[in-house]
Amino acid sequence: MTLNHRYIACLRHLLPLLLCAAALCSGQAAWAIAGTVQVLIGTARITQNTGQDRPALRGDNLYEGDTVSTPANSNVQIRMIDDAIIWVRPDSRFKIERYQSNQHGAAKNEAALRLISGTMRQVTGAIGKAAPADYKLSTPNATIGIRGTEFDASYLSPQAAAQANTAPGTYNRVYVGSTVLEGPAGQVTLNKDEAGFMGLASSDKPQVLPRIPAFMTAAAAAPRADASPQKPKSLLISVRYGEGDADGSTSISSRDSNTEQRVQAVEGEPASIAMADGPGARAGQTGARPVNQSVLELLVKVNGNNALVQFFSQTKSGSSSANQANRVATSLNIPLGVWTEVSGRGPWSVPSNSTISSSSARGDSNRVSIKIEEISR
Repeated sequence: MTLNHRYIACLRHLLPLLLCAAALCSGQAAWAIAGTVQVLIGTARITQNTGQDRPALRGDNLYEGDTVSTPANSNVQIRMIDDAIIWVRPDSRFKIERYQSNQHGAAKNEAALRLISGTMRQVTGAIGKAAPADYKLSTPNATIGIRGTEFDASYLSPQAAAQANTAPGTYNRVYVGSTVLEGPAGQVTLNKDEAGFMGLASSDKPQVLPRIPAFMTAAAAAPRADASPQKPKSLLISVRYGEGDADGSTSISSRDSNTEQRVQAVEGEPASIAMADGPGARAGQTGARPVNQSVLELLVKVNGNNALVQFFSQTKSGSSSANQANRVATSLNIPLGVWTEVSGRGPWSVPSNSTISSSSARGDSNRVSIKIEEISR
């Protein structure tokens, strides 16, 4: 084979790989982070475009297409990639339709947000200040354009409006800067300390209200967008193979037998625990060589009295230094301060899904349990 033929053959092999890499890069760009949950008061949920739904936790990343929903008495503060701050108020639904920054790899600045229901407060960031014409907030019946500002927006359905003793539609209150409230029949500019309203009828025109509505005054008393985020908690993570004492508080064997491992961690930051797994390791025998050595990589986020434990299991064979290609991502939601058996969840194979109690704490050396505790710094 001549040199040219070899070169052509090489290109034929490389072309599919290059196309695959380009597709992966394109996919990564499509899933670029739009913001992060910075403060969570109460509870909230995040729904993706795919329909997948999960509890919101402080530190969660948000992407284009994500919808944040809050029940009564709950607030979520979101910090966008351009340092804009958004508060999603109680009984509200807020969607990030599009959020791209040229400082984060996008071709241009562009933001499209949607308030589906309820109330939100927004302080615009770099995108709103640099390209206000490309920064829009929409509701089911109106659009709000911004000019480097801080404002509240509300969309009240007829049912929600009846509870607030006001007319249904879109409301907009300005604290700093100005906004443009726009509907099919016209638009109006709102300046500092002014509020506007857009009714649900297609013929309704947006208007400046003579006074701030009472329900918006109450919303202003809610946590401010500049509230300081909570400090991450200091945690003690314990992972146990095998039995426990009758009270479930300590390992039945000495920790030198490698039946229990502990590590201190900071909430939202990764930690790892090395576990010996195989004949002799769980029984505390020093002469037996473990079959496998597992490294548990964990990341914990606290939500009330529960902890979401996200971890990866990477197994290294005892007869080879090469890692096996069996990395498994798992999420477990467990109560704080309680030994919880996870034998049948994640990379472990023994089926069980119950909290260890005094009646079940003995007699099974194959059980795997986790406990997460808050500790003072």
